[in-house]
Amino acid sequence: MTRRFAELVGLLDSSKPVLVQTHDFPDHDAVGAAYGLRGLFGRAGFRAEITWGGPVQGISLSTMIETLGIEPVPFERAVGEEWQTVAVDGSPFSGTIREVAGELVGVVDHHPIWKKIECPFADVRTDVGSCSAIVWSYWQERDEVPDGTTATALLAGIQLDTDFLSRHTSRLDLDAHYALFPVGNPELARDVVRTSLSVDQLANIGAAFRDFRISGGILLVEVPGDCVQELLSVLADFLLRLREIDFVVVIEVMGGEYRLSARSRSGFPDAGHALRKVLRGIGAGGGHPHMAGGYIRPADYPGPDALLASLAAEIGKQKTRAAELRTADDAPRSLNETDSEAD
Repeated sequence: MTRRFAELVGLLDSSKPVLVQTHDFPDHDAVGAAYGLRGLFGRAGFRAEITWGGPVQGISLSTMIETLGIEPVPFERAVGEEWQTVAVDGSPFSGTIREVAGELVGVVDHHPIWKKIECPFADVRTDVGSCSAIVWSYWQERDEVPDGTTATALLAGIQLDTDFLSRHTSRLDLDAHYALFPVGNPELARDVVRTSLSVDQLANIGAAFRDFRISGGILLVEVPGDCVQELLSVLADFLLRLREIDFVVVIEVMGGEYRLSARSRSGFPDAGHALRKVLRGIGAGGGHPHMAGGYIRPADYPGPDALLASLAAEIGKQKTRAAELRTADDAPRSLNETDSEAD
């Protein structure tokens, strides 16, 4: 068995506290993985805490945090203290953490990395569907069984990011889910992942079905309101059920930042790569091939038609590069390896 957690622990000073920091605006997988990693650090003899930048967005995640008694350190307080920081389910190198509190020692992630990793430890497994499954493998490495609350948090993380084992699910996700299911509370994990929306959002949901644009198999939908991230995600997942559509972007057009949620039916075109490219200079974005997110600064929003045209152009480039890879004997294996633009 690979001793990744032992390697990470070997880089830490046991006399100093450890901060487990998730990606900004966390989801269930980020919080579940962070909670699981904090608990394991505690068993290894460290004082460990959790934090994240940005508010929790969504009723279901707030319910999970409250129900499981997860108490993060406010980010504003965390940045004023000295920590050994381990980034989980995100990092500055994937563009999902804007500011690190403390000194970055390690990264545990499953998002694609766009920049050179500059910290002592990195365990990045893009083939794994959830970061919670990676953290579970650390528990396995130490031959320890998580308590019921930790198991429930990890289950929720796996279920969210793999859409209940139906999307981008690896053998590790399956093994972790199988092992955690009888230990945790699977009913609670299921219920907190099932998104809780409000009747107040019905008007926004209705608007999403009226204001849409299509180019080829790409669907772009504007939601005219300052929405919780969950609503954008639910709409993106639902709209991908349209058989003529392969790629969906849902964007809110109100608030301090225009947030987006994207879905790709097969993972190609790569949703994370497309958003990272298209939003450069007007905001930021990224994520996984199947699902991604981001934001646009309101003053820089080019409008739905121009945004759709940019997406169509970038997706066209992806398809061209993929065709070149299939025919070139000495071509790199990854689309991202052909991307020579500096980040």
